[in-house]
Amino acid sequence: MEKALRTFEKYTCYTLLGIGMFYITFQIIELLWLTVTGLIKRIQDIGFTYAPEYGRSMILLFFNVLLALEILETVKVFEKSHEVKIRIILMVCMIAVSRKILMLDIFEGNPMSEIALAALIIALSAGYYLINKKLTPKEQA
Repeated sequence: MEKALRTFEKYTCYTLLGIGMFYITFQIIELLWLTVTGLIKRIQDIGFTYAPEYGRSMILLFFNVLLALEILETVKVFEKSHEVKIRIILMVCMIAVSRKILMLDIFEGNPMSEIALAALIIALSAGYYLINKKLTPKEQA
């Protein structure tokens, strides 16, 4: 039974890695497409001046790719050593919170959700600090 479970875990991890790689490839193609078309549209509309609204969707896609890469790393580490690295999980959470902050509208913010995000950032940062403080330099690599 244990061997069947290990085999099932192995193929599940391979399937998740394959789907993740396909998703990341699709997101990178979409990011390249948005970069080129956004740059062309921005130059046609306003020239070479800075306009943050044109880059918002590109930044969100960039964070999607980062988030997916970190999740793939988590699956890869689990498949290889059957352990969950808490540092990787905390990094995934911090990237997800950063992405959420970038999605927020500056002018129509809900104060309670902003306080909740601030508390979440503090909690994740404190957890990451405590984990790094406890680990030896060899374990951090």
